[in-house]
Amino acid sequence: MHFVISWDISAQGDDWTRLNDQMREMLNPYSWARPLSTFYIVQVESQEAWDLILKQMGEFTQGAPYNINFLMSPLMSGGRYNGILPKEMWEEINKRSE
Repeated sequence: MHFVISWDISAQGDDWTRLNDQMREMLNPYSWARPLSTFYIVQVESQEAWDLILKQMGEFTQGAPYNINFLMSPLMSGGRYNGILPKEMWEEINKRSE
């Protein structure tokens, strides 16, 4: 199973980098691909993992010193993505979404 998540951070410079790194750290326990700047395809084993990520992201963004918006898709099994990306990225995406 997998889902997609993306976010926008209103901070700039070092603050943006620090906040973005902290958001990405919440995904580090899982297998993910990042085809676009803050767009991730994340593979998880259960609904509970998805629920935990949603909870962590919500708590973090609500307590952040800048406005951070994020969007998570529901869990999905299978499916294909379309677009223009480097070939290697398609291989990474397919590993997580098949």
